[in-house]
Amino acid sequence: MRPFVAVVGATGFIGTRLIAALDRRGIATARFDRTTPFLRAGRPVPELAAARLVFYLASTINPALAVRHPERIDEDHERFAALLRGLPERTTVVLTSSGGTVYGPHLAAPYHESMPTMPVTAYGFAKLNLERELLAGTARPVILRLSNVYGPGQRTSTLQGVIGEWLLAARSGRPLRVFGDPSARRDYVYVDDVVRALLRVHDLRARNLGTRIPRTLNIGSGTPVSLTELAAAIRTTTGCPAPLAPEPARGFDRHDVWLDCRLAARTLAWRATTSLTAGLAATWRLDHQPHLV
Repeated sequence: MRPFVAVVGATGFIGTRLIAALDRRGIATARFDRTTPFLRAGRPVPELAAARLVFYLASTINPALAVRHPERIDEDHERFAALLRGLPERTTVVLTSSGGTVYGPHLAAPYHESMPTMPVTAYGFAKLNLERELLAGTARPVILRLSNVYGPGQRTSTLQGVIGEWLLAARSGRPLRVFGDPSARRDYVYVDDVVRALLRVHDLRARNLGTRIPRTLNIGSGTPVSLTELAAAIRTTTGCPAPLAPEPARGFDRHDVWLDCRLAARTLAWRATTSLTAGLAATWRLDHQPHLV
């Protein structure tokens, strides 16, 4: 069966959950990860080129790694550009970007899609350049600017994801490392809510209603939570004292970042429905809470 959908980054944090959701629906899906490359001789493999909808979730960088390994930025960009060059025209490509780094830091949150993009970090520039590559091509672009995604299965060894790091620290009896100002506010969105947004894009595209989807959408909880408030929620969830351990601010950290997601509500009929309390409880239960044997 010709797959309607292809997922690049199928074994990643979001990709794994998306694949499971697509499988539950019985949707034929071509899947690509580091062991199943989506390029061959610089062109998309036939299984990818045949898909009408491509979810591009792959990346080898995060804010910290973009600083430490700038060569990965160029490698990621070239792979994405090669994919776009080899796809048939009008293939819908859904790119997950960063709502926390592409908007200008001088702007007042919440950020909405019409605000200027003025990144100040290597990671933000990398994500914005991927967006521009997609918008300049012949594919049908859908850019989802995600806030801070968290949930079960997020790797804590990649220097990304404060919630996963803090839950692990709480379980291990370590303090919660906080970089910079603990009053800094962020927008935390549960991974299954993100997957629902991706599925809404699929559903509209499958019904030939893809033209109703804006080219760029914010996907987040829309609720600002300070690091101090997050730490308190971590303590409540885990029952661990977990004191804060102040650390110097890092160059790539932003202060107040949360997203206006009303456009996604209007056009995708989507909004985040998982509260921080429920999302933390699920992540703690599935990833970090000791299980009785």
